[in-house]
Amino acid sequence: MPSLSAFEDDVFTRRVTRTVDETTFETYHARIENGLEWAVGALIEDREGRVLFVRDDGRWMLPGGGVETGETRETALVREVHEETGVEISVRELLAVTEVTLTDDDRETQFHFGTYRATPDDTELSSDPGLADEGIERAEWRGELPADCLDHDLIQRVR
Repeated sequence: MPSLSAFEDDVFTRRVTRTVDETTFETYHARIENGLEWAVGALIEDREGRVLFVRDDGRWMLPGGGVETGETRETALVREVHEETGVEISVRELLAVTEVTLTDDDRETQFHFGTYRATPDDTELSSDPGLADEGIERAEWRGELPADCLDHDLIQRVR
């Protein structure tokens, strides 16, 4: 896994540790053991300045997900955003890299999360967002940053 210092000066880098329940830990740990090194998310603004969010398991977040074996981060981002929202995007620049440590108090596991800027090729949202096994409740263009969104401070900083 690359060091955070390996990224250019204009890419914001940070480390976060999140305590998760045992089931969530096991899910991520298994994915990481099977080769997941990166996950990605997109900060997508439309022409009106609204940001695209998904509501996943009761929390707002930027659309995105895991980078599969053989995919580039950018290809994964395009795929994930379309799966979760129905929106096609053009990926722009890498804004931030987060080294994420997940712990269930006894164990820990790590991966990197890249946050990219992207522009929408269209703004029409899917009426059935996400895949069947995901917890995505809805996708929505939001004029303001939801107070309860994941990575609120990071999104504010890079927006």
